[in-house]
Amino acid sequence: MDRALIQKVVDEAKSEEANLVIWDRRDTFTVEQDDVGDLEVGDDHLRVKMQDGRVTVYVELDEIYKLVVERERARRSGARAGFGAASS
Repeated sequence: MDRALIQKVVDEAKSEEANLVIWDRRDTFTVEQDDVGDLEVGDDHLRVKMQDGRVTVYVELDEIYKLVVERERARRSGARAGFGAASS
């Protein structure tokens, strides 16, 4: 996935204080809104410190295929805005 697109999604999650759901080739995990501020986009990886700094997760940018900013569910359940990329 394009680094600029990942940075845009991370910035959106930070500004909206929303959760960020990340899908990569191995797993899917949610970065809670309290931990979104600790996200860092590197040249070839995404790094996030979670659980009060006890856990650091690295995800290679090339392995990410979907990012979703999970907004507050005030209107309807499951409302998500996402960005995805497909490889051929």
